[in-house]
Amino acid sequence: MNNTDEKDALSPSQQQQEVWERILHHNDMKRENSTSTSSKSGTTGTSHEEWPAYKTILDDIVNTDYTHVLECPHDILSNNKSSENKLSSQKKTLSFSSGKEKNIRKAFCAHGVVACAKIEMFSNPTSGTNHKNAQHGNADISLSHDHPYTGLLSPNRTISHCIIRLSSAMKPPAYETNMFGRYFVKATGGKLKDAKLFPMVALKAFRGQGVRSGNLLFAGPKIGQKSNELIKHCLCSQMTERVPSLLQPFIKKFYNYSDHPLSLGVSDFCSFDEKGDAIPSDEVQFPYVVVLKPAEKSTSSQSPSKKKNNEAEGKEDKFDSFIDDLLQVPSGSTLFDIFACPDPTSSLDASKIQRIGRIMTTSEIIKSSPEDGLFFRHQKKEEDFELRPHWRKEVNTDCTSKCGKAKGTIGRLVGSTFLESCINEKKYIDFEDC
Repeated sequence: MNNTDEKDALSPSQQQQEVWERILHHNDMKRENSTSTSSKSGTTGTSHEEWPAYKTILDDIVNTDYTHVLECPHDILSNNKSSENKLSSQKKTLSFSSGKEKNIRKAFCAHGVVACAKIEMFSNPTSGTNHKNAQHGNADISLSHDHPYTGLLSPNRTISHCIIRLSSAMKPPAYETNMFGRYFVKATGGKLKDAKLFPMVALKAFRGQGVRSGNLLFAGPKIGQKSNELIKHCLCSQMTERVPSLLQPFIKKFYNYSDHPLSLGVSDFCSFDEKGDAIPSDEVQFPYVVVLKPAEKSTSSQSPSKKKNNEAEGKEDKFDSFIDDLLQVPSGSTLFDIFACPDPTSSLDASKIQRIGRIMTTSEIIKSSPEDGLFFRHQKKEEDFELRPHWRKEVNTDCTSKCGKAKGTIGRLVGSTFLESCINEKKYIDFEDC
């Protein structure tokens, strides 16, 4: 399908439906193949997710040209070269596999879950007014952002046609029995030793008039988390750039594509609305980073009774049990609250961080495999800086981690853990209560 003709462009609803049906079809085919294989081998057919080995991930880093990740306008990828279309930078098509060729296989974030979703944006406080402090309800802090965000983060609006994918970047080193697992633990000074998950979330919002979808990607700490509950801690569109020396050769590859490879752009998400209408470049309003915080009533974690039963039976929880847990989350569940830092320096001030919306599921949650072809475009941070040149200087502002153990700059030190500490102070501007 070629969306260069706007009259023939699919609506956001149609795009979401096409992608969703493609994933459902892929899952059906995978189940059929699994059942057939199990019948021939005489096995029970119990599902088991095969996660890429660390060597596979390292080979992927070394050998992959990441230009397509930054430029490709598609939502579904396949190895069928004939399906690729030469489009303008803001036009996109839904590229589907015929079923005869294999889809491109993910190395990072191989297995996970996916759901249809919607974004509910709260109303923006009136310019020049005060707002309530999230913890004490005090109206004594001046509003820090006078210009409402635009595009898909526009206030008082629901973006109804989205896809959200939740996954772990890789399996824990403890599950890697060869030398690469031991190398990663050693390379991080043992910090990865207790890691169970490396949470990642990707959000796609479909837009009309042939305009490519808006995509945001979020990550937890690079060293992972000790909990096997995926929706447990904050995730951020920026990761810290503090990397152990032994891992720097692998991270260095990404600097061939961006000076800020661990901080992704947000401006494209705010440059077009859901109808596909463009925002004039001098009117585009977007935050420096976006943060996802698990909703207070999120029901994604494994039930206490299930955990107790496993312990009583002597069973060890699989690290990817988060997949089975998330499959139980019903449609209509609120997964995350959306927070934003309007500019780099606001990330250092808990009273300037904003709670601007929430993400809710609008379908059941289903599995997402490495071969389903679902693709989320990455935006270079440099594109944000082109619209906000003064941010280049602000990201070099010195700062210290909340625990006081690490020193650096905003661009290198601020990430999910840093901002989770700020949000937990409950001093943020809550747009829902304004």
